[in-house]
Amino acid sequence: MSFDYCGPKSRLGEKINCITLTKDFFEKHQINSVKGNLTSNFLSFRGVPIQYMNQVHGKNYEFISSRSLTPIENVDALFCTKSNLALAALSADCLPIALCKSDGSKFSVIHAGWKGLVSGVIESSLSAFANSNENLHAWIGPSISKENYEVGEDLFDAFIKKDKSSLASFTKKDSNKWFFDLRGEAERILRGFKIKVQTCDVCTYESKSLYSYRKHKTNKRLVTIIWRNI
Repeated sequence: MSFDYCGPKSRLGEKINCITLTKDFFEKHQINSVKGNLTSNFLSFRGVPIQYMNQVHGKNYEFISSRSLTPIENVDALFCTKSNLALAALSADCLPIALCKSDGSKFSVIHAGWKGLVSGVIESSLSAFANSNENLHAWIGPSISKENYEVGEDLFDAFIKKDKSSLASFTKKDSNKWFFDLRGEAERILRGFKIKVQTCDVCTYESKSLYSYRKHKTNKRLVTIIWRNI
């Protein structure tokens, strides 16, 4: 089944919108979804300007008060309090994560692969909300599923060294291989901070409507955006 976009089943916050634009959306509107073209030419959605970031699989975030025509350098999360400005994360197996306060006053988007999760990109981004976790809602967008994400001992060791509770996100395949639940690990971290979480269960590796770098080595990307209406 094809679909132009997906998003949380219930609104994350007051006046907050959040969606992931899919391969079907870009093909339907004849938009070149190669990463470089998106950040240079796909600059608004439904009249709302889009702010991108130059994702580096780290943990840094940036406060955004106005849109820059170029991606914000060396960050994997954006944070905003302004209306009518969309924050964007690009992905093709990694996690796009949207966060916001229930009143819609503050919102954020995170790009998180395994390196970002290990480095603490979620924890770092939460610090921008000034310890108001009890009022936060999150949506984890489409990503690669556990069944299609085989990893090695180095990745396993990195997570267990950071937090032994990460063991719950791994299923052993053989002596030095595991299947890793990327979105399950992100959800575990978020719920540990008492954040209400919604999770998309569509797999980028399996869905024909999504892009998967692991499957196709593609340089095309999905776009996940979050914004607040005026």
